[in-house]
Amino acid sequence: MEAKVASIFKSIQGEGKYVGSLQVFVRFFGCNLNCQFCDTKLEKFKIYNVNSLKKEVSSLRVKFLSLTGGEPLCQADFLKMFLESIAKDKFKIYLETNATLYKNLKKVIKYIDIISFDLKLKSSTGGSQLWRVHEEFFKVAKLKEIFFKTVITTSTQFDDIKRLAGFLKDKLDYPLYLQPDSRYLSRRLLKKMFVFGEYLLNKGIDVRIVPQVHKFLNIE
Repeated sequence: MEAKVASIFKSIQGEGKYVGSLQVFVRFFGCNLNCQFCDTKLEKFKIYNVNSLKKEVSSLRVKFLSLTGGEPLCQADFLKMFLESIAKDKFKIYLETNATLYKNLKKVIKYIDIISFDLKLKSSTGGSQLWRVHEEFFKVAKLKEIFFKTVITTSTQFDDIKRLAGFLKDKLDYPLYLQPDSRYLSRRLLKKMFVFGEYLLNKGIDVRIVPQVHKFLNIE
């Protein structure tokens, strides 16, 4: 079995709860969504089999492995075989996901340690409402460590923040990271984020505002 992989590299985690952690990143090619704020529009890839991917990941000598994309779960069958092959090597496995492919998550959940659960707001993505599939995804993901993350853009509407609060009302043990759209950082956007953050905080949500640190450092 083979997979399409856009890149493999060693860097620091720039988003969410594990900002600053040294990780090996495997960026899988392809995604089932098309978010208008996406900063990783992938145009090329290399083909890897399980052994060649394992060899390259191991050569970077860091045991904290981030599976990102694109959407890694689009290639869940390959991912299952790959994670089985490295299970004895004691990697900590971090999954960055748009949290929609819950049936695919079931195939690999036993190998995952941490899930960066990216909540997609309709007014931010330019797509459709995804609360139902996010809820189904959570039912599987809650077996592991989770934190929530959502991107706030200049187009994000307060109605979606209200829906976000409703989704999280029974999930208050999990932190939420608001991430400003790095393409359009401005005082106006930050002011909007502070308003959203205060609203969510008053709903009992453990909310934190954290930009993409790797963008400021100008690294991948």
